[in-house]
Amino acid sequence: MTRSVVRFARWRIHRAKVPALPWVSHDLECIVCFDRSGPCNEFETARTWAFTHSGRHPSHTAYREVVHRYWRAVLVD
Repeated sequence: MTRSVVRFARWRIHRAKVPALPWVSHDLECIVCFDRSGPCNEFETARTWAFTHSGRHPSHTAYREVVHRYWRAVLVD
């Protein structure tokens, strides 16, 4: 028989700065072929990739943006 202890604990979550990574990175994904720009520090870089991709594949005009932010949970109690 396994015993466990469960208790109420308060947590806080906050933005975390990860060394060598930006606060936010943007990634655009083509909804037609699922090709991606990859994480970009600036949205304009991902947008330029999407324009280039649409130029090479004229029927690929729909994109999904994935935004990466880093968070850390900290036990308050």
